[in-house]
Amino acid sequence: MTIRRSRIVATAGLIASAVLLVGVTISWATSGNAEPRADLQGAPVTDARPTSGAVPTTAARSTVATPTTTAAPSVPIGIPARITIASLGVDAPIDPVGLERNGSMEVPGATETGWYRYGPRPGSDAGSAVIAAHVDFNGVRGVFFDLRKLGAGAEIDVTDDAGTVRRFMVSERFQVGKRALPVDELFRPDGTPVLTLITCGGGFDERHRTYDDNIVIRATPMPA
Repeated sequence: MTIRRSRIVATAGLIASAVLLVGVTISWATSGNAEPRADLQGAPVTDARPTSGAVPTTAARSTVATPTTTAAPSVPIGIPARITIASLGVDAPIDPVGLERNGSMEVPGATETGWYRYGPRPGSDAGSAVIAAHVDFNGVRGVFFDLRKLGAGAEIDVTDDAGTVRRFMVSERFQVGKRALPVDELFRPDGTPVLTLITCGGGFDERHRTYDDNIVIRATPMPA
């Protein structure tokens, strides 16, 4: 699943395939009608609808234009290779991901995460570096299964291919409907540097095999 472009730069145009991840039926949390849910635990740290940037609408199976590489980092920073979130027991590889043949963003399997390689790299001096992963996939617990539990102040470490570790502290967390996902803000190529993690959340739509919402975590760089 992808997202329609709506006055957004090419580097941000392909969010939904990483963000609107397809989930599978699971049994760890259900609502009264037995549909699985993956809801944020605890109150959001920020409002779910940032005011900056356009809020595009989403459509299942829609396609977007191929992003360009114009948002490549302006400083030499290694390619992200591994993400560690000690408080969640996460220690997983990061795959640089691009586009599928249908124009959607490539998404790794359940045990890996995907970094949107057309945007900033974690540790860049500007912009939002995005890493996305499944909450579950083909009956397997995904790397970001517990992302909904991650609270403000938690540490996230990203190691690049040169072995340099960059540390981030969670500053924002919210759950938002996929049709209201603030694409421009979450995938911006400039502005204050931030690390953005995204997975699925909310109720599960059996018909379309997707979750209704996204769980979003934003983290700011910590001093070296």
